[in-house]
Amino acid sequence: MTQHDYMKRAAYIAAFTAIFQLSACGGGGGGSSASSTPAPTLSAAQQNYENVVLSGNGGAHYVLGALSFTTNNSGGFTINAGSYFYTQDASLSASPAVAGTQRLTTGTSMLSASLAVPTVSPQRYVVNGAIVAGTIPATVQISYSGANVVETYLASDGQTPVETFQGTSYTSVPLAGAIANSPAELLTDTALSVITNTINGQSLYNKQSTWQPNAAYIKETRNYVGDTAFTGDCTAPATTGTSVTPCNSTASTLEGFFPFAMDNKTYNLTDGQIVTLAGARAWVSNAALSTATTEYRVFYQMNGHINSGALVRNGTPIAILPAGGTTPQNFQIFLNGAAAQSIKAAVTF
Repeated sequence: MTQHDYMKRAAYIAAFTAIFQLSACGGGGGGSSASSTPAPTLSAAQQNYENVVLSGNGGAHYVLGALSFTTNNSGGFTINAGSYFYTQDASLSASPAVAGTQRLTTGTSMLSASLAVPTVSPQRYVVNGAIVAGTIPATVQISYSGANVVETYLASDGQTPVETFQGTSYTSVPLAGAIANSPAELLTDTALSVITNTINGQSLYNKQSTWQPNAAYIKETRNYVGDTAFTGDCTAPATTGTSVTPCNSTASTLEGFFPFAMDNKTYNLTDGQIVTLAGARAWVSNAALSTATTEYRVFYQMNGHINSGALVRNGTPIAILPAGGTTPQNFQIFLNGAAAQSIKAAVTF
């Protein structure tokens, strides 16, 4: 896949936690006592998760942003087409500890009234030897396993699991006072960094703005459950759905495909191993790619074509590069509802 398109997620949907309290109902008459149903016991991670993601608490919001500008001699500027600044949103109507496996309500919200949410194509995967596509917005089921939160992403059929994450740590950080004085890991290392730029001396947000009451963000640590096989277009043209543009339509086997130039290098047959991956015959590179989350180049032998993709192995932590940074961090930051509304009110474009 060109430019690692296979890793462009339509949604890194949040997994959060919060303190879930279930009131015990008791009743009785004539001196008799009634038993009460005990509240479910949640781990600290699950409590923090629900404190954000439950719809009654405002849901979880992951910020995505990219801005480009054209300046003029009079000191003004114009935000160029293709810029965006929005959140991917996720919420649960009930606790999985009470109601069992729940499906996230997912969507997007604009943080700037002048910018539109970009069109994003679903991620493609290889499952049981066939190409399947995810959904936009993501279709995600949430369940609890031990002390952890499990997110299962589903294909467009609403049933086939394509990607599973296990959330093991959720740390809540309260926000108060001026937005401009917020922790660096929030304003510098996330997509919120795009509004901290000054263009021709003009700020992109009101620096006198303050966080709304109960604003907070949560730091989430997740890892992959099971090997996950991605695929996508190797070359132009760009496609959607379950058909991808192959690297080669004439080589009938992996053995006859190499050498092949990709990722600023030339791959040879001996640089990897031929295995059965997700039900397909595949060549997997011995060396990891230069990506934040550790992944490996894959070439699939499918239906007389050679397709490209990537493998993320079981147990791999999800990592991202902080804005402007080169060292991956193994956590993601999500805003709660009050924090997201604070940012929306503060931006000036």
